[in-house]
Amino acid sequence: MLSVGLALTAALSWGISDFVGGVTSKRLALVWVLLCTQSVGLAVVLPVALARGAPNFGTSTVLFAIGGAVFGLIGVASLYRAIALGVASIAAPVSGTGAVLPVAFGLARGEPTTIAQEIGIASALLGVVLASRSNEEQKSLGRDARVGIAYSVVAALGFGGFFILLHQASTQDVWWAVSIQRATGVCIVALIVLIRRPTFELRWMYAPRLVLVGSLDVGANVLYALASTLGLVSLSSVLVSLYPMVTVLLARVLLNERMSGIQKAGVAMALAGAALVAS
Repeated sequence: MLSVGLALTAALSWGISDFVGGVTSKRLALVWVLLCTQSVGLAVVLPVALARGAPNFGTSTVLFAIGGAVFGLIGVASLYRAIALGVASIAAPVSGTGAVLPVAFGLARGEPTTIAQEIGIASALLGVVLASRSNEEQKSLGRDARVGIAYSVVAALGFGGFFILLHQASTQDVWWAVSIQRATGVCIVALIVLIRRPTFELRWMYAPRLVLVGSLDVGANVLYALASTLGLVSLSSVLVSLYPMVTVLLARVLLNERMSGIQKAGVAMALAGAALVAS
């Protein structure tokens, strides 16, 4: 049950950080949002890893962590871009379907599940798909909505790969795995900044948001890594994939993005599925 609680807390943290990060990307260049949030995350997790002592794992773990960083950046950058286009209530649920990949990975490895948990996995994933259905108001966004959905699909693939690779990297040491993953992310985004040389437009007014996003995001990474190593990666990935429900609800309350009946049913199915997975 500890892994269930960790995974659900990770979903809450990711849901909030994705919403705030995506909205901030409407006002601030995406590359600056990523550089700041990745750096904040590294500043949070690295001291803990150092305090625990030198890492004790092989090259494969480092490579898994680096791969996780690449897939994670693709996922979060695509999701932030989709939310910035004004389709948060579509983008977040679509990105959550990336959980199919780690579920398939876990089941292929023979992870034991009960019938109730298997029904819960199916219900949660179907719920996420239904929640991603666009309503008439969202369709009126036209090209932005279509582009946003395309970004969301890329985000789903990115997150799916991230879940698998971070789990593999975390089997020896969660804190160092996340630290390497986050340090790699900082280096990649910093390199993009050096190559593209975007206009410097950071202002102190954005600082609290960026610190919040970076802290919640890296916290969710650690929580998921712990959940997937203490429990089953297939179940943990389904539970963390509920983060879109948080993003959708925040978009509904704070941005007044309306949800259709099908979307509401999808949210209910996803939550019911999570309950069965946790049983």
